[in-house]
Amino acid sequence: MENTCEIQKEENLPEIVDVEVNLDNELKYYFRGQKDGFVQVGPKKWLYPMKYKKLAQKYIDFEVRPDDVWISGIPRSGTTVTQELAWLLKNNLDFEGAKKDISYRVPFFEMSMVFNDKASRIRLLSHPKDGDILKKTDMCLPYLNSLKENRLIKTHLPLELLPPDLLEKGCKVIYVCRHPKDVAVSYFFLQKNSWNVDFQGDFAKYWNYFRNGNCMFGPYFEHVKQAFEKKELKNVLFVFYEDLRKDLTAFIKKVAEFLERPITESEVNSLKEHLDFNNFQKNSALEKLNEGSKNKFVRKGKVGGWRDHFTEEMAKEADEWIEENTKKIGFEYPS
Repeated sequence: MENTCEIQKEENLPEIVDVEVNLDNELKYYFRGQKDGFVQVGPKKWLYPMKYKKLAQKYIDFEVRPDDVWISGIPRSGTTVTQELAWLLKNNLDFEGAKKDISYRVPFFEMSMVFNDKASRIRLLSHPKDGDILKKTDMCLPYLNSLKENRLIKTHLPLELLPPDLLEKGCKVIYVCRHPKDVAVSYFFLQKNSWNVDFQGDFAKYWNYFRNGNCMFGPYFEHVKQAFEKKELKNVLFVFYEDLRKDLTAFIKKVAEFLERPITESEVNSLKEHLDFNNFQKNSALEKLNEGSKNKFVRKGKVGGWRDHFTEEMAKEADEWIEENTKKIGFEYPS
């Protein structure tokens, strides 16, 4: 069959190529919420919804500021709890202000890309209240531009697809890395239960897509590698979600030091209570993130929860894949 993939090349962007037709049809079948299909970007073949085509240049051209703080990582790696911590540290531990919708306090940079226009129109017919969510997605970039100072921005895009002067201008980047087996399980439940993705397969099918870089924002290890290679820069903090769960006190202090925010033991204790997983999961500021999903956006947050979902054969395959890639990059996950 003739490959009719369309290729788009923009300034400062790698090539954007329509996913090969057979794979695209397969992905559209399983990821029902993305009705227009997918593109792959650059030699690393970053996978995004078709909508990325018309937004990519806007993302590259976005005007960054030296006092911006970006919280980054593959989806389901712990960026939400990290952005809450960063916001509180940058806003004098304003716990009352932290009751405001987190999407306004720390906007999701590429939010509009993940909502397919066709699926959104269909959704509104039966769920008109979701119009508020969709309005917010389209306003994300203008809203960010309207903020005066000390912006905190969440993104799942890799460094190479963000504004090219982001690090040069001195923006701080906190990159959160989580073990891929736990990421895959959490991402599976999010994408299965969210109408804008609506994944139709079982976890074994999903894992195959994830491992091969055919889930949105993948491939996983290329994403991690780009941040890990920048971790020695003074304005990049590379952290592990597992360390957050193992020693929240140390994690809070590390992020506070990076953000140059002196912190007392009393403040650390207040943050620990606020960010305790059981408390954070019930946080009213996260309610908007739950809209349109059958499950809570902040799910279980367990380290090692993958064991409930991987077969022995899948786990062996995953371990071999992980060992091969971590050796190439030169890092290990916390034990």
